[in-house]
Amino acid sequence: MIRFFLILTFALRASSIFAQKDAEKIDSLNFKSEELYSSDVSKSIEFSTLALELSEKIDYRPGKAFAFLNLAVANDIRGNSKVAIGYFQRAIRLFKLENDLENLSYCYSQIGVCYFSQYQYENADYYYRKAIPICRKLGLEIDLADVLVNQGITFTYQNKPEKAEENFKQAIKLYHKNAYPQGLGGAYNSLAKIYYDRKEFTTAITYFERSIANFEKYRNYFNLTSAYGGLANCYIDLKEFRKAEKYALKSLKVAQEIGATEREVFTHETLSRIYFALGDFKKAYESLNNYTVLSDSIFTREKSDALAEMQARFEVKEVKLKQKTQEENYKWQLVILVVIIFIVLLVSVLLFFLFRNKRRINLLLEQKYQITQASLEQKELMMGEVHHRVKNNLQMIYAILDLQSRELKDPESVRLIEDSLNRINAISMIHQNLYQSDNIRAVNIRSYLDELVQDLVRHFTNNHEHTIELHSDYEELNMDIETALPLGLIVAELVTNSCKYAFDKQIKPELYISLKEVGDRLVLSVSDNGTGKKSTASGTNFGTKLIQSMSRKLDATLVETNSGNGLKVELISSNYKIYHE
Repeated sequence: MIRFFLILTFALRASSIFAQKDAEKIDSLNFKSEELYSSDVSKSIEFSTLALELSEKIDYRPGKAFAFLNLAVANDIRGNSKVAIGYFQRAIRLFKLENDLENLSYCYSQIGVCYFSQYQYENADYYYRKAIPICRKLGLEIDLADVLVNQGITFTYQNKPEKAEENFKQAIKLYHKNAYPQGLGGAYNSLAKIYYDRKEFTTAITYFERSIANFEKYRNYFNLTSAYGGLANCYIDLKEFRKAEKYALKSLKVAQEIGATEREVFTHETLSRIYFALGDFKKAYESLNNYTVLSDSIFTREKSDALAEMQARFEVKEVKLKQKTQEENYKWQLVILVVIIFIVLLVSVLLFFLFRNKRRINLLLEQKYQITQASLEQKELMMGEVHHRVKNNLQMIYAILDLQSRELKDPESVRLIEDSLNRINAISMIHQNLYQSDNIRAVNIRSYLDELVQDLVRHFTNNHEHTIELHSDYEELNMDIETALPLGLIVAELVTNSCKYAFDKQIKPELYISLKEVGDRLVLSVSDNGTGKKSTASGTNFGTKLIQSMSRKLDATLVETNSGNGLKVELISSNYKIYHE
């Protein structure tokens, strides 16, 4: 009995020593993963994955937290923002349990950046607001300045320039106070963009030049391309096209040297506008073509990375299943050896083989399920790629027509092309909505119509003496593309007609749009407070014929109410498709 106790004590001590060594190994792997962010992202993910597996074996919570953090940052660098968000959320839960506030604030800040990359600006701001008080509490002023800059950039995309400007100026003060000039370049660059949007080009140029000097000094070449591009756009608006060309070419050179393909895409688009303005149509076409080719290549690479990530996850699951099976077999072998002492050997062996066969069948079923899931996800990605390519081709057609319209002198021809551009844009937004959404089978009609109508109203507001006030009420519906596309074209035509013809004598123009499901019918209403329809004739032009054609496709009834107080058009459809999860 004494011997058994001594052996058990020795085993417990040995277990403790091994667990300590495993923890040290996990910390070392996480440290190596962090060091490899900027040089070898694939190797960084490999080390983090191994650290995570070891941490789960010994239930080492700090090791798991930092492994999730490293996997999140590495996937964010790769451009897999959705994957990164999942890892950040796991890291946040563990850092909360560990009460590690410094790393918790860092996770909040970075997950905000990921949501920003997914165009989810409210979610991004939510996490920035969580990070800011922690930074203030811990006195992390440089980290606070970084979060303020990121939040300020989000404010600019939410059309809150005053808040953004306040953030950037606070960040600049903090960088100066803490003698951290490396952060000033980003703040200057973002502040310059605000002044550019306000058309205060002289001030914008001053801040762009400051950011360029800072980026060059600290070799921040990725952001340097953005600053050069900002200067180029300033000089385009100032009609100083040779200066614009100079900075655009600098941006292109740096982007190509560091392999920043996304920045290179934007620069080619800028160059196409510059060369068109200079009358060099050959170079304008070449730049536009480079823009389209690179856009397609970026999309293909992102999807390839996603497929590789999917395959890696599948292989890891296979390895874990294999290890688990081996461990289970070993346990049952030990059980059989003990049972042999008490029961008949034949019954024990029979039970063992029955259990093993059951596990083999379950394992085969699980593997088939995983293969089926991987195949379905691959098909989803391919469908998304089709929608993306269709959208890109429509944008190419849009760009060519836009270039052509600028050469035309006849106002009627220009108007016809602009109408065609609006229709192309309505179709393009459908495909953009589908490939950016998690659900490629259905269009969120509220999001689609809201973006489409605001784009049209913004376009016509620039050409109107007074601002057109928009009132919209859309029901949250996911619609089949066969329904969404005709609806989008009808709305585009009706809104365009109101903006062009209804408000000539209206001081306060207003536009009302609603889309609701009433019983088993879909009701679309578009009305304005303009002068009303001047002619009762119908079907005499292309726009009217298009509306009637799309209405027939939806088995819809069109009802017009015309008066001196404006025109109201109602479409009541009984043939529409709603996608249910």
